[in-house]
Amino acid sequence: MLKIILCDDDMFTLAIFSELLQAAIDKLSIAGIILCKASSSKELLNFLNNNPDDYFFFLDLDMGNGELNGLDLSRIIRGQHPASKIVFVTSHIEKSMEILKSGIEPFGFIEKNFNRELMIREFENVLRLAVKTELKETNLQQKTIELIIGIDEVISVPIKYIAYVEAVKTIAHNICYHTLDDSKITVRDTIKHALEMLGDEFVLSHRSVIVNKQYIIGMENAQLKLSNGKLVACSISKKSYFSNWNKKG
Repeated sequence: MLKIILCDDDMFTLAIFSELLQAAIDKLSIAGIILCKASSSKELLNFLNNNPDDYFFFLDLDMGNGELNGLDLSRIIRGQHPASKIVFVTSHIEKSMEILKSGIEPFGFIEKNFNRELMIREFENVLRLAVKTELKETNLQQKTIELIIGIDEVISVPIKYIAYVEAVKTIAHNICYHTLDDSKITVRDTIKHALEMLGDEFVLSHRSVIVNKQYIIGMENAQLKLSNGKLVACSISKKSYFSNWNKKG
């Protein structure tokens, strides 16, 4: 189910685009619902504070004077709900490169247009991609890794719960799996083999550390900051790669 939030400071635009977005949902016959139609950044943030979750956002880029703009909102959203997806619906499509350089990593861009058929097609395109991505993520969440913790003792850990893995400095050829709730599982293995088992959703941040990409929210004190508040090692050679990662607003 796609839980959708639409935000635009122009009430007329908000009403029209919510109608066209709903038409795209109905046309595709997908499981999607528009849960919030916000006309200001304050209204959107109030909804998120009262209903914390990961959503599929359609955000206007320019929210008017005195308001947080779409980029500001995106940083807040990324910090609080890192798995959310953000599509910018904007008249300023020329700013797309600036947004990409910010590290926000938007799910897509739609140029504002009041041609009904064109906008419905644009909404359809991103909705199709979102459904495919959601299916892939669901499959990933169902995957588990088998960890040998003793003689004839194996535990199965869902990959989605693993935040990072690091080499154990005090015991040779041992690594420790750290879960989101800060549980620790130490096994005899190598970082290289763990990365091969965990797959593309994990990245090497240091020769002795691999991190779950979806939980990285930025850099702090030359270390990677994860969504559960943990800081993990980042090598000098990797800092430029991670420096513009999804930052907390």
